[in-house]
Amino acid sequence: MIYKVYPSLNDFENLSRLKVESSDFANNFDYSNIVVNKPWGYEYLWFQKEKVAIWFLRITKGQATSLHCHAKKRTSLIVLDGAVQCATIDDKYQLKTLEAIVLEPCVFHSSMATADEGAFIMEIETPPMKGDLVRMHDAYGRQGTGYEKTNEYSTDFSAYEYFPFEEKDYKGWRFRNIEIMLCREKPVANENTLMIVPINGLARSKSNKIIDVGEAFPVTVTELQEDEIANKDYQFLVFNRI
Repeated sequence: MIYKVYPSLNDFENLSRLKVESSDFANNFDYSNIVVNKPWGYEYLWFQKEKVAIWFLRITKGQATSLHCHAKKRTSLIVLDGAVQCATIDDKYQLKTLEAIVLEPCVFHSSMATADEGAFIMEIETPPMKGDLVRMHDAYGRQGTGYEKTNEYSTDFSAYEYFPFEEKDYKGWRFRNIEIMLCREKPVANENTLMIVPINGLARSKSNKIIDVGEAFPVTVTELQEDEIANKDYQFLVFNRI
């Protein structure tokens, strides 16, 4: 299951009363080769292109991210392992492994790990703007603050499960029971293909639905129109169950 959530009147009303600033430092900092410590776990940059940044989040059981929104970027959250409750101002979504939620700009949301083993989440941000962050509520006292400062950055990877995407992984990156392929051409589907995410260039399904950059979409790749992915600039993440 993949949910798509658009901002509600409650989102806009709360955003209008909060301090909205985008940190130039966070937007321009090179987050490759570091882990950012969080009170709920940690995160690191997994892969980045001009229009998209992909982060890997580890959330400890029972812990949750702040109730926050991004005023200018879309966020797709894909559960790679465990289970997550993604709460918005208006609803709650229960996500199992290889389920996802696509949050359009301005949707306030919080992700809590509900499985005994916690959760690993892939967060796909479009465009890459780490400083685009508005925290409304936070169990750790961070409401109203911006993204974590350098004192929370670590390069001691032995303390984490740290597996960033590397060039050698283009044919397949594996984590737990998932394989993620980065395809420059039309991907080859199999019975285990569950979703795709364009990371460069729009795609179109045979039902004429536009799939935007960074948008998780539940589809077997054979449902994509041939003429929509012939462009050499297209790239897709393809998620397969092993």
